Amino acid sequence: MSRTIFEPASQRSTPKPSAAKRRRNLIVVAALGVALLAILLGGIVLALHWPFSKERITQSLQGAFPVTVTFDKFHSTYFPHPGCVAENVVFRRLGRSADLPPIATIQRLTFAAHYSELFLRPGYLARVITEGFRIQVPALGTPLDETGWKEAPSTIRIGEVDADGSSVQIARKDGKPPLVFDIHTLKLTSVGKNRTMSYTVFLNNALPSGEIRAHGKFGPWNSSDAGQTPASGEYTFTNADLGSFDGIAGMLGATGKVQGLLGHLETQGRIDIPDFMVKHSKHAVRVTIDYHAFVDGTNGDVALERVGAAFLKTRVAVSGKVAGTEGKDGKTTVVDLNVRDGRIQDVLRLFVTAPTPPLNGTTNFRAHVILPPGDEPFLRKVRLSADFGVAGGEFAKSSTQENVDSLSDKASKTNVGGKVPDEDADKVMSNIAGHVDLRGGTANFSNFSFEVPGASAQMHGTFNLENTAIDLHGTLKTEVELSQMTNGFKSTLLKPLNGVFKRKHAGAVVPVRLVGTYRDPHVGLDLPGAAVLSPGAKPTAAKN
Repeated sequence: MSRTIFEPASQRSTPKPSAAKRRRNLIVVAALGVALLAILLGGIVLALHWPFSKERITQSLQGAFPVTVTFDKFHSTYFPHPGCVAENVVFRRLGRSADLPPIATIQRLTFAAHYSELFLRPGYLARVITEGFRIQVPALGTPLDETGWKEAPSTIRIGEVDADGSSVQIARKDGKPPLVFDIHTLKLTSVGKNRTMSYTVFLNNALPSGEIRAHGKFGPWNSSDAGQTPASGEYTFTNADLGSFDGIAGMLGATGKVQGLLGHLETQGRIDIPDFMVKHSKHAVRVTIDYHAFVDGTNGDVALERVGAAFLKTRVAVSGKVAGTEGKDGKTTVVDLNVRDGRIQDVLRLFVTAPTPPLNGTTNFRAHVILPPGDEPFLRKVRLSADFGVAGGEFAKSSTQENVDSLSDKASKTNVGGKVPDEDADKVMSNIAGHVDLRGGTANFSNFSFEVPGASAQMHGTFNLENTAIDLHGTLKTEVELSQMTNGFKSTLLKPLNGVFKRKHAGAVVPVRLVGTYRDPHVGLDLPGAAVLSPGAKPTAAKN
């Protein structure tokens, strides 16, 4: 037997690895060494240039905004992603007293990145998350002290900003509670200087209260002229309660698009108010509005380029503006209204308290309306100047229309000598026209004229929209003489007055008045001591 057969295993020689295997081992060791060296060098670089230190974050925020920033707590994070977390972050505007509230606070602020991007994409953050973000804006027009602050150059880009659960509060100078915008969802993507970011937002609007959903694009931000910053998007506005405003009510819904520059945004869309109402009248009507306007996003001013409103069977063309006045709080609305072939009863329904409008007919009118800011009720602060005309006018109240019909019968030549008037004759008022100025809830009529068969009237006076008090005076021209407008003994007594009130060619010119209220009108001669007549009542002496 061979000796090697019985040789212990421990004494046997170990085969040497091949040259190829040794080379592979050396490559693996070298690669591991390079990786370890890279990690070591990367760690050294990050240690020397760690972007998420408290000092660097503070410096970046204060370089981007004119503020001082403080944190209650701060710590860096390393796994699974590099970043940092700051708690109870407070932003105070430069130049403001420490006794004043901060302009913004964040309960928890998180920065997150990826290790690979720290080297391959310096300055890039994958995500920023804010929790409990609160912004407090001073009242519009509040002067701000010059700080000498200048924006620092920045190369920071952010993949996504998540600011759900934020709120913006805007103070008001009039002592009212601040306007609060509760932001349920706010996501921004591709955020950075000289970049166009995308946004998605869902919030509660402050005034009128309602829900806004919007998405679109914004930027790049123009720091030298904010009004030149591009913006675009689409939005919906739902459950907007117009009852937040004095004098009107209703729930508004709107959809629209916007595009252009921040200082001159073009917007168009549609508004639907199923139950619009002037509170004083308590008559709800459906109003739909198609609009095309321009908005100054830097101050909220609106130029109404083309607005078409429709309610009941009447359409109104509107143009004008809603803008602030330098040195004054609030915004003033100035609009021009134009109605062609509308219904006067539709217009009156918005303002009168009676169950039905007092007058029916086809109307055309032009009006200039001014609604200044302030706390006065709507009817008291609105100012209106209008020229109007009504064709085929007929009073809705039967007693009033009966008086008009009676006047027409008595003033017409067809009734001279006791002739029975034609039952089928047209008794409607025609060619109603005039000019009205509305101030402080009272409409002042001038050049108010109307015609009925056999007579025409020219009047002036007032109508109070709040208490419906009427005070109209003028002249009535008739086809017949004064004594011919009555019969029997009254006719004999009035004959001496024919010469006083006689027209040049025929008939009479009589001074008349319409006083009282809409529910209880009194019609009569406008002479000292003359009687006035109330429908269904006996003649009474007029008060001087």
